Amino acid sequence: MALVLQEEDAMFTGDNVLGHGTAVFEDLSTYMASLQRMHEHFSGRAYPGHGEVIDDGRQRIIEYIEHRHQREREVLHVLTEARQSSSLQKEDVSQGGRTPMEMVKIIYNDVPETLHEPAARGVEQVLHKLAEEGKVVRSEDGPTWLMAGTSSSGM
Repeated sequence: MALVLQEEDAMFTGDNVLGHGTAVFEDLSTYMASLQRMHEHFSGRAYPGHGEVIDDGRQRIIEYIEHRHQREREVLHVLTEARQSSSLQKEDVSQGGRTPMEMVKIIYNDVPETLHEPAARGVEQVLHKLAEEGKVVRSEDGPTWLMAGTSSSGM
């Protein structure tokens, strides 16, 4: 939930946009839609539920949206490379996928291993959003994810 204070053209962003740290959410598609709606309703300060007041709240929301889009691009890139590598090596196309933890080790290679589990949960949220959009699929036989259209994807 977010509330607009019209007199100041400001927004109370609650836990959606924070003054520090990363927002926690259950569904990335819903969260992204919420950020987009928030972006459209004000242009001033943001008063987060945690952290410092954000002078340019609208810009911070844009940064949040772009950060999530960047993660999506990274996941798609890892899966595209996995598919291409599998194809070049003449392997079964089903080998062209990755588990969320394998993706974390590539995307977050500069992050301490102690943070890989939470990062894997974030990657899973990205994967579920991309699956809703028809871009990726979970393999029939387990935790591996593949680009949509790959033969073992059940499509």
